[in-house]
Amino acid sequence: MSTIKKVGEALEVLGINQYVVRADALIDTEEKFNNAFRKIVGVDENENSIEEADPSKFGVTWSQVKAEMEKL
Repeated sequence: MSTIKKVGEALEVLGINQYVVRADALIDTEEKFNNAFRKIVGVDENENSIEEADPSKFGVTWSQVKAEMEKL
């Protein structure tokens, strides 16, 4: 199973939705996760997603995601 798929499944188990993950490489560190993950927090007047890039506002941590990924 690909890492992106595992990240997605882990996020689902953790109850995280409304997000995007953009990565060109393996997500295997907190830094890579924080760079790839964006929480969708709303839409603007043109109906474009508003993305939150601050990890303290993601509602999930890399440690939580990694722990769930290890169960898959």
